[in-house]
Amino acid sequence: MSVYKNSINAFIYVLESKPDLIPLQDWDELNQLASNLPEDAEEISERIQNWLKPESRSQIREAYRQRRKELAPSIYLDPNKILGPGNTKSPTPPDRPSESSKEMLENAIKKNSPLLNSPPTQPQQP
Repeated sequence: MSVYKNSINAFIYVLESKPDLIPLQDWDELNQLASNLPEDAEEISERIQNWLKPESRSQIREAYRQRRKELAPSIYLDPNKILGPGNTKSPTPPDRPSESSKEMLENAIKKNSPLLNSPPTQPQQP
């Protein structure tokens, strides 16, 4: 797995496992980020790094860095093995194309965004 995909997978992990670290106003920015993602993993990784820069996101950034450190050994594994993030078995069958980094990040943001997944509001009774 490339360093860039490793970074993307680390960020997706944080989105999915620690969504409470991300304030509502930051989810709005993440949704905008997801709607304008390039296809290139290097550019996506760079945008993630830029999004994490503000000091207000230091807890998110630290969780991301920790996960990247955990995933780092997977870069040096045998390339013939089909392993996913954190040395897990890939959910994609060997004869099928895997989701692109762009699709994976878009889906993780949409799936975990409280702005997009809030329960419908009930009309108030008079």
